Amino acid sequence: MPHTDHCVWVPICLKAYLDETADYGLLGELVAFSDNDQKAKVAEHIIKAMLWLDKSRDERGLSYINQGDWCDPMNMVGYKGKGVSAWLSLASAYAIKVWTQIERDAFGEVSSDGQYLLAQAEKINQQVNQHCWAEDRFARGITDDGRVFGTQADAEGKIFLNPQSWAFLSGAANNQQVPLMLQAIKQNLDTPFGCMMLAPCYTQMVEDIGRVTQKFPGTAENGSVYNHANAFYAYSLYTLGEGNLVFEQLKKMLPNQKDILKRGQLPLFIPNYYRGAFYQYPDEDGKSSQLFNTGTVAWFYRCLIENLFGVVGCKQGLSITPQLPDDWQSASITRKFRGATFNVAYTRNSELTKPQVKVDCQVIADGIISNIQAGKTIEVKVELPLT
Repeated sequence: MPHTDHCVWVPICLKAYLDETADYGLLGELVAFSDNDQKAKVAEHIIKAMLWLDKSRDERGLSYINQGDWCDPMNMVGYKGKGVSAWLSLASAYAIKVWTQIERDAFGEVSSDGQYLLAQAEKINQQVNQHCWAEDRFARGITDDGRVFGTQADAEGKIFLNPQSWAFLSGAANNQQVPLMLQAIKQNLDTPFGCMMLAPCYTQMVEDIGRVTQKFPGTAENGSVYNHANAFYAYSLYTLGEGNLVFEQLKKMLPNQKDILKRGQLPLFIPNYYRGAFYQYPDEDGKSSQLFNTGTVAWFYRCLIENLFGVVGCKQGLSITPQLPDDWQSASITRKFRGATFNVAYTRNSELTKPQVKVDCQVIADGIISNIQAGKTIEVKVELPLT
């Protein structure tokens, strides 16, 4: 299918791998192209992918959607070759920023192509603001015929979750916009089971948006609590320092004793979605899709390990930057990383104003544990201020 988001995921997945392994030699490996026998370094392939995202934009500087982006059934927005996706534009800006950070870590500087791309990422953020900001939210896109959708002007589908969360990730949302967006999400999308992907759900075909509007309200991409999108949202909230809000969102994805019968979901996996249409079909909301084919769990795992507990890899070693919920007085985690075992204990200290990381009673000033030796067990004490 002519979808347009494939290149976005390459640097995002790569950074997760490099943070875990520090295998920067991978970037110099020679890999053939899919359509000829020529070979190029992995880094060159990725630069080409980012340059493709840059050139696949219209005269406004927004990313063409063609017949779908991450939302597969949004197939009629750009089938004439003119429609654009605000989400893909924001995701492209974020992907470019992730790649240039990889360049800094790997090579100590950003390449000339990377510098050009980084400037384009900032322009993309500005262009999304210019053409897609609507009062308290970012629109979802602009159709082939120039109609902006995903705003208050729509009868249905007035707000979509993904453009908001990826605006947080890309840096497109400024300090004045963020609280407005968070409030709009809370008022329109939040439910006891997580945030709906869009609202209100479509109840009839919208021809210039496509097949997503034909799905039953509250199911799949038509306004369900789509857990993959919820995990994006949670991950983006950590970049804002909203640790308490994220924890509430993460808990909503998991069945519990109070609502397990309502969901009909055993606590064995996180399903693709729970029924949405919270205000339109309240008797059905929260029911599990029972589908386990979802990318949710990888992002959920990253939220817990890399953000909540803040035990995340970097080139130098293991960085400790937790965002524990305010009411947690203590916690602990065991993390195996680059062949070593880290036992990390978290406590609160009323005398501190910022987190303090200690290994063998020695304070680690930058919070990064380096010179890791495989086979070793390392005891880490993290003291956090009282909140």
